[in-house]
Amino acid sequence: MDHVQLIHRAREAIKRAVSSLIGPGTDYALLDFPDYTNVGDSAIWLGTIAILMEVTGRLPRYVSTASDFDAFAFRASLPEGPIFLLGGGNFGDIYVSHQDLRIKILREFRDRRIIQLPQSVKFRDERNARQTAEAIAGHQDFHMFVREHASLRFVQQNFNCPVTLVPDAAFGLGPLERPRAPEYPVMLLLREDAERVGYDYSPFEAFGAVPWVDWIREYRGFHSLHRLKASFVCLLRGRCTSLDRRVALFNLMANTRLKRGLSLLAQGDRVITDRLHGHIMCTLMNIEHVAMDNDYGKIHGYIDAWTSPFDGIVMADNPQQAVSMLGSLKDRAAQIGKPRRATLRRTKTSLQP
Repeated sequence: MDHVQLIHRAREAIKRAVSSLIGPGTDYALLDFPDYTNVGDSAIWLGTIAILMEVTGRLPRYVSTASDFDAFAFRASLPEGPIFLLGGGNFGDIYVSHQDLRIKILREFRDRRIIQLPQSVKFRDERNARQTAEAIAGHQDFHMFVREHASLRFVQQNFNCPVTLVPDAAFGLGPLERPRAPEYPVMLLLREDAERVGYDYSPFEAFGAVPWVDWIREYRGFHSLHRLKASFVCLLRGRCTSLDRRVALFNLMANTRLKRGLSLLAQGDRVITDRLHGHIMCTLMNIEHVAMDNDYGKIHGYIDAWTSPFDGIVMADNPQQAVSMLGSLKDRAAQIGKPRRATLRRTKTSLQP
């Protein structure tokens, strides 16, 4: 399957899931903005905004990060209406601040419909899973979307709530164009965080001087610059409430982070990655790539659930296998008669802030 067909199928699945719970003209909150450097979560944010705007025709009435949710400001901005919790890979006890926000919202807003957008679920401690199960059981209108079958089974077995298998919300961005011509035969996007596997990476040394990075760093002054940009955008539009500035700021920061990630990936004619959104963003740009897994299987699980039909992806269990799989991609490209090297095009990723 080519990437455009696969992306269209994923977008429609996300829209159907969201549309089953809210309709046009609905005011809503979107919580847990990813105000950190992991590019994949910014892609999720922007894809989510795109889908919610298509379904409702509106930007969110209230937004917050995991750490700055203000219940008083939330109620003033949205006296009634549903709460969306951003999707991603942080449902569980690996990333505590995000789970703490979910528990807080479930306990304090039992009168609101709460929709957890597509997540991967991982608990390392059963006690934490039971705490989440208790919070969900106390809420009568909580709806959960998950990204792969392992998470679906876990929720069905442990939580008392409706659960639906839904693609990652980054697919809401639609097909993206490569922002630069490839400069290297391959680039390596490899994680440096808590989900990293203890692979033997020495086979990658055979590539020589190619990019080998993670995408969790950004320049100093990032926040100050984007606050100035957001204020300027709001002044131009004549809408300068604190909420207007915050929505503009979040979207501007997410766009900048997304563009950084796309540019990093596009350096390579092909990519080897162990990040789920390395895989997803390569798919959105139609870049052939090899996907290794994280420490609990969410990347290969996601591919098995949604993206395995894509012609430009193969899975590997370790770096040595990943190196050999690059040849498999070459053979596959020859068999389906498509060019190895993508054409340089202008990137179109920005959403209105």
